[in-house]
Amino acid sequence: MDDIGFQPLGRRIIVGSSRKHASPAVPGWVAPVIEFVSNALPRNQGGNWEHLYIGAFEIACELLIKLGCAIDNRTGAIPVAEPRLPEVIPRWDDVATLVIWVAAQAGYIGFRHFPGAGSRPMSAGLARANIRAAHGCGPAYLAGEAFPAFQSLGLILGGCWTEAAETALWRDNPPEWGLDFTSDSRFLRACDVAVATVPEDIAERIRQQADIREDQIVEWLDLAHSAPGISRNRDDALKSLRFWSEHIIDGIFETHWRLADGWLGPAGVQRGIQLRFDPLAIGMRMAFAERYLPQYPHLWRSK
Repeated sequence: MDDIGFQPLGRRIIVGSSRKHASPAVPGWVAPVIEFVSNALPRNQGGNWEHLYIGAFEIACELLIKLGCAIDNRTGAIPVAEPRLPEVIPRWDDVATLVIWVAAQAGYIGFRHFPGAGSRPMSAGLARANIRAAHGCGPAYLAGEAFPAFQSLGLILGGCWTEAAETALWRDNPPEWGLDFTSDSRFLRACDVAVATVPEDIAERIRQQADIREDQIVEWLDLAHSAPGISRNRDDALKSLRFWSEHIIDGIFETHWRLADGWLGPAGVQRGIQLRFDPLAIGMRMAFAERYLPQYPHLWRSK
């Protein structure tokens, strides 16, 4: 980004460390994404970014930190005086998904129902869609401030969603579109690969979290009964423990698995961004568990 002369946030961003070596190629989306995210995030009176404990904003602060533009301050991120890009740039697919999440959370994008949808609500008062349906994605309105980031990521072209945008949008899963990516051949093929190639250490972690042991139930009930005026039973314990079992295993998929690449190695995990409550990761956890761990129906049966 320094090489192309872009000056986001009013300051030059340097690639890599101070050691003398050839600078790695900087993806063209880096500068527009930093500019968009930094403008979309709420700021406090001191100029720091605040995530307000909102998921998309929390991860956006993490992205700015990963891209060398900020440091963590627990409630958000503090801009640094001299931004410096890391040598390892986060994954395109994670960044693209996060930009969609931030745009939705900050009100820069509004999804519209497919033309002719039978049960769509009245669209009176809504801005007219300026992104046309394409490649399985429905129409949407995108504010002008967000266009540079979306275009640089290759999500839109000529007023339409691109082919690359489709699986990124699966990870947002707009309810207006009524998508069912779990029946898509790409999802089913990825499930086959995930089941056939799961690393043993990941498999062991999943099995440990899937199994609800008797001692966990007893411990949960002891803790619940230690609070005065609270009465809980075994079913309550199982419901709670199963919820956390699903949540932790979702985290394993959010961190260690991607649709295009399957199970990630250490380098892939380092480049990844954990997008918590990712619909695609949750869908894969359920499909994977139904085949790999059918004895634990709480992991794969729909609520």
